[in-house]
Amino acid sequence: IPSFEAASELMSAPYSCLVMSAHRRHVALPPVYLNKKRTGIQEELEAELLKFSQSLQGVPVAYENIRIVGHHGNIYDDSGYIHMDIEANFITFEPLNGQKLVGRVNKLGVGHVGCLVHGCFNASIPRPNLVSVPTWRDAGPRIGSEMEFEVTALDADTAGVLLIRGRMERTRVQELLAMSEASGTGVPEDRPESTEESSKNTPKKKRTILKDSVTSPSSCQVDGSTSPQLNGTNTAENGDEAGEKKKKKKKKQKHMKEEEEE
Repeated sequence: IPSFEAASELMSAPYSCLVMSAHRRHVALPPVYLNKKRTGIQEELEAELLKFSQSLQGVPVAYENIRIVGHHGNIYDDSGYIHMDIEANFITFEPLNGQKLVGRVNKLGVGHVGCLVHGCFNASIPRPNLVSVPTWRDAGPRIGSEMEFEVTALDADTAGVLLIRGRMERTRVQELLAMSEASGTGVPEDRPESTEESSKNTPKKKRTILKDSVTSPSSCQVDGSTSPQLNGTNTAENGDEAGEKKKKKKKKQKHMKEEEEE
């Protein structure tokens, strides 16, 4: 809890949302503080610091210059508590939706960042949806760094502890998006492998089959001046060969017949 002097110095910081004002309020002191009312008032106010107060419409951070209104306190019925009104100068934290705050980062997550405002108040800022996780991890906020953000919601639990929700500044989001796009352009595109590389990667048997399949179409090409052949021969050539064989056979038979006559 900062002192009143430290809180007064924080008021001059940009986006502090700290306000100092004189405020009157009612306190009820236990009977033990009958002869030491100022001590009882201080303990009563100390217990309410850094907790949201409906009467102050903010969170009291520090106080000073306590003044008791009236000369006497009141005791009602048989309660024993001393009721009195007091005045004091309060420094209260009064952020509103849409205002800017500055916090120091103390937690980092994949989907959000946590920071402390004035070293007292917790704030949670989610990662922008358009910013990728690698960019958020590499170029996002760092532990111990200061971060400006815009207030989007204010919550307080039953104990009065304030929780601030916010979002990153638009300029900072644009910077992260530009970094994300720049890193995306550096990713190499998938290219089909060349035929040489694919042939090198295939086994020998498959390569021979591929080679035969590639060379076989050329053997099937037919010249326009020739007629198709069956088993590498022509029908006319088959007829000529058969005639020559018959002539040779007749000539041989005639020669054998002449030898017998002699």
